[in-house]
Amino acid sequence: MSLPWLRENWRQLVNEYASGNLNHAHCLPWQPDLGAEAFIKEWLKLLLCTQARNRACGVCKSCLLHKAGNHPDYYEVASQDGKVVSVDQIRELTGKLQQTPNQAGAKVVWLRDAERMSITAANALLKTLEEPTQSTYFVVSPERTERLLPTLRSRMQLHRFNVPDETAVAQWLAQQLERVLTAAEQQLCKRYHHRPLALLEWLENDSVPADYPQQLASALLGDSGWPAPDKSSWRDWLLATEHLLNELVRLKQGLGNEHLQLVSQQEQLTRWLTEKNYQVTELNHWLKSCYDVRRKLAEQSGLNGPLLLQELWTRLR
Repeated sequence: MSLPWLRENWRQLVNEYASGNLNHAHCLPWQPDLGAEAFIKEWLKLLLCTQARNRACGVCKSCLLHKAGNHPDYYEVASQDGKVVSVDQIRELTGKLQQTPNQAGAKVVWLRDAERMSITAANALLKTLEEPTQSTYFVVSPERTERLLPTLRSRMQLHRFNVPDETAVAQWLAQQLERVLTAAEQQLCKRYHHRPLALLEWLENDSVPADYPQQLASALLGDSGWPAPDKSSWRDWLLATEHLLNELVRLKQGLGNEHLQLVSQQEQLTRWLTEKNYQVTELNHWLKSCYDVRRKLAEQSGLNGPLLLQELWTRLR
């Protein structure tokens, strides 16, 4: 892979594929800032290729059909306009999978937005995963694997993408940008080492975003007012809330600076945790509340995301 932190993940899949021990269903977390989209697309190409080795050959009929976007044995299912993935979508898919492969190779499914499946859709998919048709592969990419039904997760091979450390990200960025990083950019590598692709885009376009987790920490400590998220920004603020809570968990566990992202506010946040007497269990409970907000808004239309986020902040402070 051109993304060095994903090479081991790729090597594992290729080895299983080459040895004939490949599972029929795989769950890969949707982490585009780590390269999930590029990884999954390469994986889909490999599964469809009829002459694959370590990669898809790119020249066989199956590869050319997929490149043209009209491979008859490739199926992609996703949420439409943010709505739930319905049972009708899954039933339509399973009906097509009963057919004989058109290219005499594998049938490959990419199920995107898997955490947005309705309960009935998830149960319909479960039946297919329990009794898959021959030479059929599923690649499922939820935003968070824990949002899937446990019964679904148990029928799939779960994968975790490796996260590079700040040194690896700095080296990779320097190669991509073809220059030495500034001191400020080195600091960004420490802060955003888990989002290397986003960091590259920001530096290329000179568009580093505001540090939402740091702003939230300042509000939590009383150094500034709380933000007023709107419909265009509340998802970013929700993600920042999750980052802040994870930082508080790391502080509570006594992890060193190399594991922290808000180092400049470390002492204040540690003092705040002591004053509030919050335990890791409570912090994890709030993290779950963040995930619940995401789930509710994915499953139910018409809910007010900014309001739900404000209510969550009110409980936290």
